Amino acid sequence: MKALVIGGSGFTGKKLIELLLKDKDYTKVCALVRNEIDLIDEKFIQIKVDFEALSSENIPECCDIAFCCFGTTIRKAQTKNDFRKVDFEYITHFAKLCEMHCIKEFHLISAIWASPRSIFFYQKVKGELECFINSLNFETVVIYRPSVIYGNREEFRPFEAFAAWISRNMNFLFVGKLKRIVAVTGDQLAKTIHQNSKKNLLGRLIIESEEISKTQ
Repeated sequence: MKALVIGGSGFTGKKLIELLLKDKDYTKVCALVRNEIDLIDEKFIQIKVDFEALSSENIPECCDIAFCCFGTTIRKAQTKNDFRKVDFEYITHFAKLCEMHCIKEFHLISAIWASPRSIFFYQKVKGELECFINSLNFETVVIYRPSVIYGNREEFRPFEAFAAWISRNMNFLFVGKLKRIVAVTGDQLAKTIHQNSKKNLLGRLIIESEEISKTQ
C-alpha cells in the first residue's frame, strides 16, 4: 500500500508515520509538510507544500489511503477564523484533492463530542469537518474522536498533564458514559489508526476515546 499523510510533524502524526514505515505492507509513505520532518527512510517521501495554495499537483499518484493528523488549537491559532482556516478549510481542501485522485480510504483525527450542532466552537468546527469528509466519495472513512491526547510533547501542556495523571491514577472513576472522556496517549492513538488501516474496513466508522484507550 501507498500512504499519504498530512500533519506528520505533529505529536501523533510523527508516531503514525514511524509505524507505517515499519510495516512491510506499506511500500511508500508520502507526507505533505510545511517544514521537513527529521526522519529518514528509503520508503519515506516528503513533499514541501503551502497549504494556502495546495493543488492537485501536490498529491502523489497511486496512493491508496490518506491519513489526516492535521490541526491546531484555538490558543495557537489565536482567532476563531484562523482556527477554522486550518482545521476546516485546509483539511476539506486536502480531502477533496484525495477524492479527485481516487484515494479510497480516509482516516481523520477529530475530537471528542464533535458535532455540527455543538454550542462549543471547537466541537462545532470538528463536527462540520466530519460531515464534510463523510459526504465525499471515499469507500471508507474512519474518524477518531480522542479526548485529551497526552505524552512526551516538546511543549508542556498543564491540562494534558493533569488529565494524564487522572487517567493513570484514578482510572476507576471512568465507568459507564464517563469512559468516553478517558485521556489517551499519542502512541495509543497512532497504533489504533495504524491497526484500523489494516482491517479492510468499509463505510463510515467513528472510533471514540474509550476504544482508543484499550489499545496496547
